[in-house]
Amino acid sequence: MPIGEPSVPEPLRVAIVGTGGISRYIHIPAYKRMEARGMVKVVALCDTVPEALAAAASQFGVERTFTDYRDAVGRSDIDVVSVATPNAAHEPVSIAALNAGKHVLCEKPLALDHAGALRMLEAARKSGKRTAVHFRYRFIPSALYLKELVETGELGDIYQAFLHYFQAQVHDPHTPARWRQSTADAGGMLGDIGSHILDLAMWILGPIARVHATSKTFTKERSTEGGGRVPVEVDDATSMLVEFASGTMGVLCASGLCQGRGNHQRAEIYGTKGSAIYEIERMDSGGDALQVCFGAAQARTVGLARAPILARHQRTADAPFTEFIEAINADRDAPVTFADAVRVQEVIDAAKLSAATGNWVSLPVPVPALAVA
Repeated sequence: MPIGEPSVPEPLRVAIVGTGGISRYIHIPAYKRMEARGMVKVVALCDTVPEALAAAASQFGVERTFTDYRDAVGRSDIDVVSVATPNAAHEPVSIAALNAGKHVLCEKPLALDHAGALRMLEAARKSGKRTAVHFRYRFIPSALYLKELVETGELGDIYQAFLHYFQAQVHDPHTPARWRQSTADAGGMLGDIGSHILDLAMWILGPIARVHATSKTFTKERSTEGGGRVPVEVDDATSMLVEFASGTMGVLCASGLCQGRGNHQRAEIYGTKGSAIYEIERMDSGGDALQVCFGAAQARTVGLARAPILARHQRTADAPFTEFIEAINADRDAPVTFADAVRVQEVIDAAKLSAATGNWVSLPVPVPALAVA
């Protein structure tokens, strides 16, 4: 290399644990595109289901496969572990990888509960390795623009915020139960998509001080692929009233009951100087503009108007992964770390407690010392 030219980092070697839908459609394709750019090398895949593992390895051209995550994360030829498993495995896989000296990107929600998330954060701190969480909606251009409008004060002091995330995955009562309907494996709509909306809300508006939640399960039992029936242990929908530390009032909702909605998100922010609305139906639809209204004159005439995204807000769909790898190479924090996800998990736990008791729950919520030891 000629003297004076910047050095190009060696490709980081990646193992991906989990070959389900989120892995096949997002994690593996993103890393393979990064591999083509010389940023990473996908060294291994891991899954407990041999047939799924073999199919993914064949589809994406990955030679090394493992059915035990400990065999994968312990290898000396792995630098980064991407955790794309069901929720219950996030904690053990991530901690094993961190203890083995690997950088870790984990799917959301970080853990099954706040205590588990804290254990993961402690493992990250002890390891000294970089962490990231796949809260991908932070990288939507219109969401980045909305955050900028709030942070720069262009909307003034924020009075109210309304955020929702609507899907239809549990609308049909005849849809068979999956791992997402079990508290041992997942956290219902609150944990699955509510974690996304909570992350967006706190990323844009700051910490939540207290929450009052209502959760409901409309389909009490579902069939199984084996022909039996099992109880549904998690929520179909959760609505939350929240108060942010800033004093902003918030209404948040996560629902899997919304027929006709594919992956619908909306955030409406109302401040003393203006208003802004972010809305997408899919990852590739609606992220290129905001609706905004500034001042009384616009409010009286055109009202909310389309504001195209600026060049500085543009991101690709691979941004959660590319920016994590760039952070590792630069020895800095990724845009979304385990610490960010711990705060989301804390509010999820507070919302569950509120839904169970019918009371407002203030944060922080005490965690028994033994639970995080």
